Amino acid sequence: MTRLATTICGLVVAAALTAPAMATIKKHEQREANRINKGTQRGQLTTKERNRLQNQQSTIEVERRQAMADGKMTKREHKDIRHDQKRLSHDIRHKRHNKKRAF
Repeated sequence: MTRLATTICGLVVAAALTAPAMATIKKHEQREANRINKGTQRGQLTTKERNRLQNQQSTIEVERRQAMADGKMTKREHKDIRHDQKRLSHDIRHKRHNKKRAF
């Protein structure tokens, strides 16, 4: 009985720790999508740049879904996804502020 209670507590704690990590990743995804859209609307991104950034974003989304396929995200998976998101953020800034313009 004690072992069962310990196992249940462990699962609850693991779920509680995974939920905030997922929330931050999803929130970051939404912010990056908004930045890409703003760059497109303002003419700061060319069509080719926008497509590349969106492809990068969708790759991160697939990676996130695969990480959550088993119901939990490991620290390593979370670290990899955050690294990819930071890289995307850097790429968005670089592409929005280069000399290429859509119009």
